[in-house]
Amino acid sequence: MRFAIFFTFFCCPLLIAAEPPLRPVTVCEVMQDLSAYDGKVVAVVGRFSSRQAGRWLGEQKCPQKLLAGGQEWPDAFWLDYDPATAPKPPAVLAVDAPLLAQKLREVKLGTALTKLPFGSSDYDNWAVVYGRVERRKDLVVTTPAGARKNGFGYGNSSPARLVCHGDAVVIFLND
Repeated sequence: MRFAIFFTFFCCPLLIAAEPPLRPVTVCEVMQDLSAYDGKVVAVVGRFSSRQAGRWLGEQKCPQKLLAGGQEWPDAFWLDYDPATAPKPPAVLAVDAPLLAQKLREVKLGTALTKLPFGSSDYDNWAVVYGRVERRKDLVVTTPAGARKNGFGYGNSSPARLVCHGDAVVIFLND
């Protein structure tokens, strides 16, 4: 009887409290149905690119291109580190490993890490990033000076952003 009470009060809450591992999605999967992912918290797999102008998570060859306002948009998220408004990551950021391996293979089929002619190769890496997807309803706006892009990041070039808590939610995937 004592064992049953111990199990009920101490072990069962541990079993219930465990969160299932995150099911990662690729950049292409999100971009193909951006409105469905808007406002959702996800773990996205892609090529993490860090440049002086900012950070992106993208892919090169998605089967379907995002067209808005007569313009083709890149398959890339602007990464916005904002601990005040970003979703708080779970205590243990667990990702479904077999699914992650499959998604990374898919990404690598159509995307390469950029080889820059200078410095380190650390500018591009494979990564999974945890954050909230945000998009603008109008990616192209009309101003008195004419139509202009209304995306995110450097040059308003990204059709969506991934709002992240910080570097801790970026998991680099080494070969």
